[in-house]
This record gives sequence, structure tokens and C-alpha cells, in this order.
Amino acid sequence: MLLLFVFGGILGCQPKQVAEGKKTFMKYCSPCHGEGGAGNGYNANNLDPHARDLTDKAEPYMAKLSNKEIYEVIEKGGAGVDLAPTMPTFGKVFSEQEIWSLVSYIRTLHPYKGEAVKFDEAKPYNLKRPHAASVTEADFDAIMTSKVTDEMVKAELIETGATVFDEFGCIGCHKVKGKGGLLGPNLSRAGFMLQPQFIYRWVRNPQSFKPNTRMPNLDLPEEDALAVTLYLGTLKDPQFGGDGTGRETE
Repeated sequence: MLLLFVFGGILGCQPKQVAEGKKTFMKYCSPCHGEGGAGNGYNANNLDPHARDLTDKAEPYMAKLSNKEIYEVIEKGGAGVDLAPTMPTFGKVFSEQEIWSLVSYIRTLHPYKGEAVKFDEAKPYNLKRPHAASVTEADFDAIMTSKVTDEMVKAELIETGATVFDEFGCIGCHKVKGKGGLLGPNLSRAGFMLQPQFIYRWVRNPQSFKPNTRMPNLDLPEEDALAVTLYLGTLKDPQFGGDGTGRETE
């Protein structure tokens, strides 16, 4: 009984939600933050700045944050809370319940004596994942027509796309020209393998194609998504491995 009490106290008296949070963390967060939350995931070295160490072993950072602040970082991403945009936005992917379960699990990764996340069965958090309307080929055609008015504008958008791709840490998951992560497809030849309308639609709402994909909805503005699309369309160098599907080639 004592062991059960201590275990329940450490996990905020909510082992079920903590277990759910851990499952979500292992799938979506551990590639960068590491399975133990130390910021040493297999994609962490591809990120600048480096993935946050959630254990507070180096510095007491996480324990200073409120539960709500951690929730908002997950929900809005780094860019949404004036932190590094390499932390993705998950507010358009996870339900309210899933994010709070993640917060409750993250609290077990570092010393914390503050208020535990409360799961009130009488007033449950929303269990439904957010739904974003699918982006159509017509949507892509419309923005291409309105934004890409000449070759000079296109060149500027391509440059912007390269910057957005870098700032949002896409290289952390995707390999380009021999560098980058392995979680997502190798994009070194994306311009050969993928149609621009597909790239745009995927970047805007990947869950509309594959609900359980680990690719977050970055909530990019239309023009930024178009810029990334045009940039990826320039990646056509055959000397680098990868066939655009994530499978490495010789």
C-alpha cells in the first residue's frame, strides 16, 4: 500500500494519464528529447538550438515552469511562445487530454514539488483531436497564381522557403544532401519525386493524408507553406541517396 501511495504521489495520482503521456512522448517527442528526456534523441544533433533537456540535471529550468506554460509550449510550439521554432506545434495534432497527459508525464522526468496536473472526471478535458480541413489542389493552384507572378518573385519565395525550412528545424527529421535526420523521408530529391501540389497540401495539413503521422502540423501561413514547397522543388541532385520515400538507396 505504501509503495502504491508513493507511486501515485510521484505521478500526480494519475498513473493512467501519465502512461498515456509516456506513450505519446515516446512516439512524437523522444526522437529529439530522448527516451529519458535528456535532450539526447537520435535527431537532437541535427537541431540548432539543441533539443531541451527535460530532466533539469544541468539546470533547474523545467521545474520553474507552470503546468500551463508547458502545455502552451506543446500546443503552440516554440514560435508561438517566443522560443525556438524548432519545437513543433502540436495544438493542431493532439487533443486537450493528450497534451495534459504529456505534461503529466514530463513532470516525472525532473524533480518537481509543485501542483500536479488534475484530471477531473466530472469535467474531463476534450478527448477529440482537432480537425483541419483538407487542402485541395485548387487551393494550391489559386495561391500559385496569386503569389508567383514572375521568376523573380519565385526566386525570392524559394529563398524564403529555405530559411523557413532551416528555422523550423526540418533538417532534424529530414535528410537533405547527405545531412539531417532519419525520422522523415529523405528530401534530397523531393523535386524529382513529389508533385508540388502534394508537397504544399502535405505541409499545410499532413494529418489529412495520414492521421497518425509523426509529422506535426506546423500551422504555417499559406505563403510560407508555398515558399517551402517551391524550395523543396529545387532539390533534385541525384548524387545523394534517398528516393523521396524515406528509404535510403545505395
